[in-house]
Amino acid sequence: MNQIEVPMELQKTGLSDWYTGLNDPTRVKVRRYLNGIDTSSPSALLTQLMIRSSEDHNYKLSASVGKYALSMEMSPMDRFTVTEAYIDGLFGSGMYEDAKEQCCMNLDLFPEVRDEILALNGGELPQKIMCRNRLIDIMVGIDSAYDDAIAILDDFVGIGILDEGELAYRRQSLKIHRMQKTFDNLFIYRPKD
Repeated sequence: MNQIEVPMELQKTGLSDWYTGLNDPTRVKVRRYLNGIDTSSPSALLTQLMIRSSEDHNYKLSASVGKYALSMEMSPMDRFTVTEAYIDGLFGSGMYEDAKEQCCMNLDLFPEVRDEILALNGGELPQKIMCRNRLIDIMVGIDSAYDDAIAILDDFVGIGILDEGELAYRRQSLKIHRMQKTFDNLFIYRPKD
């Protein structure tokens, strides 16, 4: 039986067993994203692997990597970062219920890591926070739960994942989106003969 050659990046981060457990097509996909990847820790490598595969629209790979990554022991901040990348893979794969579940888990974790996130971003909240943004995307775009989405914005402010100054803007955006969707549905309606 042939020995599977494990790329150095995965050997360095202790992910050899994970890699050898993958099927051949998945190993080929993983190797595609390893050039110059962060090898400072297993979670850093897997997070960057998820981000790179999602950017390449390879969401299924990103979701499968995220599922494995979350089975590992890691710090709260690493767990938050890994889950952020996992959410994007789930969303892109159309696995909306799983994505919502991960969004809620990260929102629960956010107060614990908020100060660290602010410190990493010069005292500001990043514009792109997957657990916040994708949850709204799913509630509005998939579930059409506009009232729930508008209500959850207050919860976002309460845990500090949304600035108070953005609240009115976000509420207004959701109301406008709802009106546009309503008008779009009115104009595409065609009565049956």
